Amino acid sequence: MRRWDTAGLVLLVTLGVTALLVVPLSGSITASSSFQLGFAVLGLLFAIGVVRRPGLPAPTRRAWRWMLPTYALWPLTISLYAVFQGQPFPSVPDVLRLLITPLTLLGILAFTRPPASATERAKLRLDAGLVGLGAGMVLWYLVVSPALVANGATWRELVPSITHPILDTALLFGISVVLIRGTRAAPADRVPLAIIVVAALMCLLGDTVRAYVLNHGGPVMPSVLQQLLWTSNIFLLMLAPYVQGWLSRRPSLAVRVGGRGRSSRPPRWPYLTVVPGYLLLMATVGVQQPFPAAGLILGAFLVSVLAYGRQMVSARENRRMAVTDMLTGLANRLELHEALPRALARAVHNNTRVGVLVIDMNGFKQVNDTLGHRAGDRLLIGFAGLLRECVLGSDLVARLGGDEFAIMLPDLTDESQAQAVVRRIRDAMSAPIDVGATAVQPNASIGVALSQPGELSADDLLHRADLAMYEGKGTEARIR
Repeated sequence: MRRWDTAGLVLLVTLGVTALLVVPLSGSITASSSFQLGFAVLGLLFAIGVVRRPGLPAPTRRAWRWMLPTYALWPLTISLYAVFQGQPFPSVPDVLRLLITPLTLLGILAFTRPPASATERAKLRLDAGLVGLGAGMVLWYLVVSPALVANGATWRELVPSITHPILDTALLFGISVVLIRGTRAAPADRVPLAIIVVAALMCLLGDTVRAYVLNHGGPVMPSVLQQLLWTSNIFLLMLAPYVQGWLSRRPSLAVRVGGRGRSSRPPRWPYLTVVPGYLLLMATVGVQQPFPAAGLILGAFLVSVLAYGRQMVSARENRRMAVTDMLTGLANRLELHEALPRALARAVHNNTRVGVLVIDMNGFKQVNDTLGHRAGDRLLIGFAGLLRECVLGSDLVARLGGDEFAIMLPDLTDESQAQAVVRRIRDAMSAPIDVGATAVQPNASIGVALSQPGELSADDLLHRADLAMYEGKGTEARIR
């Protein structure tokens, strides 16, 4: 079965490449429409197959259900354009074509991970709004403004010229949400969603080129570039559900090609979307009135850059405080829980393993009770420094809370590497730690867990290390 579906994937890609070569060479609208209709029908069949596929994760199945209306409307719209050819707006296929963009937006958003808090929702809206606004400025300059100032333009020409850019801006908003938030947990979702996003961008570019040409007095018949962009859109949409089913039968490969997971750091690229706005402002106003407009525009741009830099410095400091244990300077539980899934995904990709050490200090309560909390804090700080000196730069040392610590050891090739770290910690604990008026001999129980091939659950790995630590109380370190 796997051999046949791989052959099918190769055949589909070959067919798509052939179509993208034939369309510009022939220049025939009939040829491009035929390819588009064939791809659209295949895409609908593949999408139905994915929705009905057994064993697919519920969030993935739900997202593809949201995409089904888009896949159903494309073959219907393309067929109706052939029937209502030459009819003015709003013909039936024109209305259906307008519906496709918001339906695609809903389908794309169904793949994304929902924000975990009100603050994340607010940041997501602001970042995505920034992208949408930047794109809207470009579409305003290229499409909407020429349509509004066109002499003799009727409402039949104005409505689609204005409506398409507005819907395309909303679609870019949704695409930016996907890029900022990432997909749901299943690695097999990322590649099909990326294909859908690229397909939506091809459609958006085709619509923009079409509107720009018409608003500047160009021919009504679509150019070769427009046909190529629209054909690419339908081909990629057809390919996405097939790739989803193909990857769902290869979970280990899905992890490799699906990436290492989303970083918890906030993205910076949305701020770059203000650049096109300033460039357009300089091109339209600054060039015509260099004094004083050009200097004011340049000054406003530099002020924005400095404000962005100041915000990044503050964000970096806030991030550092959020993921750092303030007493010891180690990573905290949040940083560990964010770094561990990325390390596990990377281990699957590189065919390595991840080790986790859970370390619980023995006798810490007695130090607190007899010598005071200040001495206890000094003991924790000294023990944190001891752990930091026993690991490599790529390892992560974290304080889980109280007198409990953890160490993440990424990219291990065998168990002996984790045992070597344990031995270094044991040897380092032979030296007492100065806590002020006296010195305390540190002691701790250590549990070790190593990820299994293909394991992606950070919680399970930490739990096994925790169990090994309690089983090894008073004995040598245990490995689970």
